[in-house]
Amino acid sequence: MGIFPIDIDLFRKYPKKFEKEFEKRFLDKKVLERARELDKKWREKIKQVNKLRHEINKRSKAIAIIKAFLEKKIKKEEAKEKIRKILERDVEINKKTIEKIKKEVGEIEKKLKVIENETENIRRELYNILLTFPQFSLDKIPIGPDERYNKPIRFWGKPKVWRNYLDQFKEQIDGFDVKYEVIEVKPKHHYDIIKEYDLADTELAGKMAGARFYIEKNELVFLDFALTLYALEFYKKKGFDYVIVPPYLMKRDVEERITHITTFEDAIYTTREDDLILIPTSEHPICAMFIDRVFLERELPLRILAWSPAFRREAGAHGKDTKGIFRTHQFHKVELHSVTTLDQDLEELEYMLKIFEEFNRTLNIPYRVIILSSGDMDKRARIQYDLEAWFPGQGKYRELGSLATMGDWVSRKINTRVERKGKTEFVANLYATGCAIQRTWCAILENNWDPKKNIIKIPKPLWRYTGIKKLYPKASS
Repeated sequence: MGIFPIDIDLFRKYPKKFEKEFEKRFLDKKVLERARELDKKWREKIKQVNKLRHEINKRSKAIAIIKAFLEKKIKKEEAKEKIRKILERDVEINKKTIEKIKKEVGEIEKKLKVIENETENIRRELYNILLTFPQFSLDKIPIGPDERYNKPIRFWGKPKVWRNYLDQFKEQIDGFDVKYEVIEVKPKHHYDIIKEYDLADTELAGKMAGARFYIEKNELVFLDFALTLYALEFYKKKGFDYVIVPPYLMKRDVEERITHITTFEDAIYTTREDDLILIPTSEHPICAMFIDRVFLERELPLRILAWSPAFRREAGAHGKDTKGIFRTHQFHKVELHSVTTLDQDLEELEYMLKIFEEFNRTLNIPYRVIILSSGDMDKRARIQYDLEAWFPGQGKYRELGSLATMGDWVSRKINTRVERKGKTEFVANLYATGCAIQRTWCAILENNWDPKKNIIKIPKPLWRYTGIKKLYPKASS
């Protein structure tokens, strides 16, 4: 772990730069004031520590000179002159003086230990505050405190819009020329579909585990794995060929160096006995794989493809999406991650966005891409995109996945570097949802419901995995 998790010299030289970013992200600037106070105290303490260590070193040299005289290696006058220069005083050249100086050293060491402890306590407090500092965002980020200021940049597909949802649909397309189909029959919400088609049971899961859990059933069990396999194969062909399944638990102190912990705190499940956390996304253990790693430039970009369950308490989502399997405490996810050089991260992010869009197009899911506002985006990100699918049963575009470049925000904290141009520099880390399995199925179910036949049409790319092409209501429902 480095002394500090940000470029501390930059913080000292350009305080206005940090103030501007805090203002842009609607963060409390009192944090900056406290950090500056602690940094000043820490530097003062370091000076005291160095001074005391210097005093100890001077006395150690004096003792060595006296011993050299006693062993007849140097003359007395020479020894006295050397000690006078070191200690800036005259001393007797004998064994008693050695004991006297040793006693002085002992007293200084006691003071040093106290000040070193004070210094480390200040450093830890400062370190923990600096962990909460956001990344510097790009100029093109829309400014605003929350999701209301997120900006759509493009749309794809032909959404089916129930006539009663037309007004809210037009608000969401934000003036873009989007072709859509007006439907007269009220579309089904995925919650109603999973009950009618007997695909999942949230009520029974609730009895054993509580709210926001589910039991996948019948065809959806196989379709879950079908979508997972399709996503893994799709992205591997796109160059994400470092394929892993990470641990499902991580050490908390590692997690704190990878995520913006004050933002994610309420989402994390923790085990009491071992101080481990259940991973909220495989992005975090992927980053942890490269703690203290130094890459060769030719090894980058390193494109990682992962599958894992994800666990989130969703403590801040009280009252939202309480029915169905859209927002749950556990779900399956295919994740993309790229490690590259800092000057290539924006180009790499656009590539990741391109293939994420392409993946959803193969499933024929209508969507829009938005840039998140300064107050809504990941505090670690330079820029963040969300891809939001159209949900006919809700009359809304809803998030299917997020993509961002974090620049050097994480790599500074976990010391991941690359050898380049004769020196080492921090790398950029980028993440992208490859496929949030349950959410994507919610979108497929709502968009592919045929009201005339009351069936669900399964996207063609998934047929070969299970042979399931259509879903029918269950007679018992």
